[in-house]
Amino acid sequence: LDVLFDEDACRSRKDHAAENLALIRKLAINTLQATPGPARISHKMLQARWNNDFLLSALAHMR
Repeated sequence: LDVLFDEDACRSRKDHAAENLALIRKLAINTLQATPGPARISHKMLQARWNNDFLLSALAHMR
């Protein structure tokens, strides 16, 4: 998680915020891994940021 999301720089440390954000990051990685497209997760992250159609198709693969 640290490589893709730079998790060590995250300043959320109060209560359960760090655990909740880690769970959301893991869900995002699993969703991108299940999505067809470029082989690298970092490329899929960039494509999801730039292309709304790709983002919607990635979210449609969440089952």
